[in-house]
Amino acid sequence: MEKGFPAGEVIKLYGIYRCSCGAHEFFGISGRRFPRQHCENGGWELVHRTREERFF
Repeated sequence: MEKGFPAGEVIKLYGIYRCSCGAHEFFGISGRRFPRQHCENGGWELVHRTREERFF
Protein backbone atom coordinates (compact mmCIF):
# COMPACT_ATOMS: atom_id res chain seq x y z
CA MET A 1 0.00 0.00 0.00
CA GLU A 2 1.00 3.62 -0.39
CA LYS A 3 2.78 5.15 2.58
CA GLY A 4 3.90 8.43 4.04
CA PHE A 5 1.49 11.08 2.82
CA PRO A 6 2.28 14.41 4.54
CA ALA A 7 -0.37 16.64 6.10
CA GLY A 8 -1.63 19.33 3.74
CA GLU A 9 -1.06 17.32 0.56
CA VAL A 10 -4.09 16.90 -1.72
CA ILE A 11 -5.69 13.45 -1.50
CA LYS A 12 -5.68 11.64 -4.85
CA LEU A 13 -6.87 8.18 -3.80
CA TYR A 14 -10.27 7.54 -2.21
CA GLY A 15 -10.08 5.24 0.80
CA ILE A 16 -9.19 4.77 4.45
CA TYR A 17 -5.97 6.32 5.72
CA ARG A 18 -4.28 5.48 9.01
CA CYS A 19 -1.53 7.30 10.89
CA SER A 20 1.70 5.29 10.89
CA CYS A 21 1.55 5.17 14.71
CA GLY A 22 -1.77 3.32 14.32
CA ALA A 23 -3.74 5.58 16.64
CA HIS A 24 -5.82 7.56 14.16
CA GLU A 25 -7.58 6.89 10.88
CA PHE A 26 -9.97 8.72 8.58
CA PHE A 27 -11.82 8.30 5.30
CA GLY A 28 -10.08 10.26 2.56
CA ILE A 29 -11.96 11.86 -0.33
CA SER A 30 -10.00 12.95 -3.39
CA GLY A 31 -9.61 16.69 -3.78
CA ARG A 32 -9.48 17.33 -0.03
CA ARG A 33 -6.25 17.72 1.92
CA PHE A 34 -4.71 15.40 4.47
CA PRO A 35 -5.40 16.60 8.02
CA ARG A 36 -2.69 17.65 10.45
CA GLN A 37 -0.77 14.76 11.98
CA HIS A 38 -1.63 13.72 15.55
CA CYS A 39 1.88 12.47 16.30
CA GLU A 40 5.20 14.14 15.50
CA ASN A 41 6.94 11.46 13.45
CA GLY A 42 4.00 9.93 11.59
CA GLY A 43 2.72 9.92 8.05
CA TRP A 44 -0.66 8.92 6.66
CA GLU A 45 -0.81 5.48 5.07
CA LEU A 46 -3.48 4.20 2.70
CA VAL A 47 -4.81 1.04 4.37
CA HIS A 48 -7.91 0.32 2.29
CA ARG A 49 -8.51 1.69 -1.16
CA THR A 50 -12.12 1.99 -2.29
CA ARG A 51 -13.58 2.66 -5.70
CA GLU A 52 -14.45 6.29 -6.14
CA GLU A 53 -18.06 7.00 -6.98
CA ARG A 54 -18.77 9.78 -9.44
CA PHE A 55 -22.17 11.40 -9.80
CA PHE A 56 -23.09 13.52 -12.81
